[in-house]
Amino acid sequence: MSNTNAVSVKLKGYVWLVATVGVGLLLGLAVTADWERSPRELLTIALFAGFVVVGELLVVPIRHRGTVRELTATNTFAYALVLLAGPAIGVVALGLGSVVADLVRRKTPVKIVFNAAQWAIALTAGGAVTFALGGRPPIGVDDLAAFAAGGAVFLLVNHVLVGVVVSLAAGTPIIGGLLEDLRVEAATSAMLLALAPVAVVIAQQALLLVPTLLLPLVAVHRASKGEVEADARRAQAEALADQQRQLAAAAAAQAEHERRLAEQERQLVRSLQETDRLKADLIAGVTHELRTPLTTISGVLQTLNRRGVGLAGDDRAELVIMALRQSERLRRMIEQLLSAARFQDGDGVIPLPLPQAPVDVADLVRQAGAEARARHHDRRIAIETNGALPVRVAQDAVVQALGNLLDNACKYSPDGEPVRLSCGRDGDEAVLVVEDSGPGIPPADRQRIFERFTQLDAGATHRAGGVGLGLYLARQLAHSQGGRLVVADPVGEVGARFELRLPLLGEAVGS
Repeated sequence: MSNTNAVSVKLKGYVWLVATVGVGLLLGLAVTADWERSPRELLTIALFAGFVVVGELLVVPIRHRGTVRELTATNTFAYALVLLAGPAIGVVALGLGSVVADLVRRKTPVKIVFNAAQWAIALTAGGAVTFALGGRPPIGVDDLAAFAAGGAVFLLVNHVLVGVVVSLAAGTPIIGGLLEDLRVEAATSAMLLALAPVAVVIAQQALLLVPTLLLPLVAVHRASKGEVEADARRAQAEALADQQRQLAAAAAAQAEHERRLAEQERQLVRSLQETDRLKADLIAGVTHELRTPLTTISGVLQTLNRRGVGLAGDDRAELVIMALRQSERLRRMIEQLLSAARFQDGDGVIPLPLPQAPVDVADLVRQAGAEARARHHDRRIAIETNGALPVRVAQDAVVQALGNLLDNACKYSPDGEPVRLSCGRDGDEAVLVVEDSGPGIPPADRQRIFERFTQLDAGATHRAGGVGLGLYLARQLAHSQGGRLVVADPVGEVGARFELRLPLLGEAVGS
């Protein structure tokens, strides 16, 4: 704010200084001017004074560096008056012409006074130099040097006076502003100023021919104005076209955004529909799988209730064993459902902490095999270990993962075929392998089988049902122990091979 105030103070001070000096010159020269002239001289002075007004009104717009500058023929007729009638009359005529032209263009009083004052100062300086160097009417060849020097001073002083006020108003450096357009300003103004001696000669020889000097000026004015207006219309059209392109691009972007939103909405609807379908299938599947053991248990209890006393001991024991087997199956399915609910979606992390400790993989294999044999007493489970393989895991998590793999293998293996459980090492990993002789797993399904509630159609080999959580839980348990569960190619032509890979302890890696 302080810089703005400082600029405003400088601008006002400069304007009033120029106005005071210029108006003082005008008043002083108006009093001292020799107005006792012949009628022809007074007519010539009046005619050129009128041309000064016309020159101020017939502005010639020229384009330079992307901006439009205004050029007038005022210099020509004002300097011609100096050569015809002396500096005093020339300055007074130029000042009055400037005031009349600014009044016609409805400029503010401050601008009217400043323009008249700066013209008066500039023309006084130029006229003084011209006459000091001996340039006086009638003009001859010997006067051209004086005329050129005075004209140069006139143009330079006028350029400085106007340039300073423009720089102060814009807040830009004064020297830079003066030098920026000096070459163009000097060239254009000098060409018009060179017509001044021509106008003087014509006035001295044939006064009636002087108005013909205005014809080129009018033609140039109209041509330049038309060109500037055409440029403005072309710029406006280009801006409009650019705006239309931007609007079209924005509309296209909006349309693409709406299309993406619509596609996302459709995908969400499809996802919700698929979720509803999976939920319905899950409820139907789980209901069916849970109903089967419950129905068996209920039937056994009803039989025992009705015929318990009349049943033989072997028959009663068989019914009890059947009920126990189905209750165990029901328990395992419920545990699988509860375990699946403990995992976070997709990251394989059990929220509940499981304590880990160093343990030998061979011990885990033997424990998981023994538990599987107890569950599947009619299935032969071959166990093979190969030396000590120390790992740091939660023992129950690894045994449960192996148990799920063994249950899956027993479910899909043909009758009479063994299920093989073994362990070994591969580099810095302990590899726990479960193999069966079932139909195997197609390569395209080797990742899908680890998804929740997924079961492959195995036809007649699908024996004990299930809710499709065994393999999902096995992989999540493996991940929770820093390991990984993968489906590998079977050793033989048939069957499935699952490998549970766990990182060995550091002291066992290089041994």
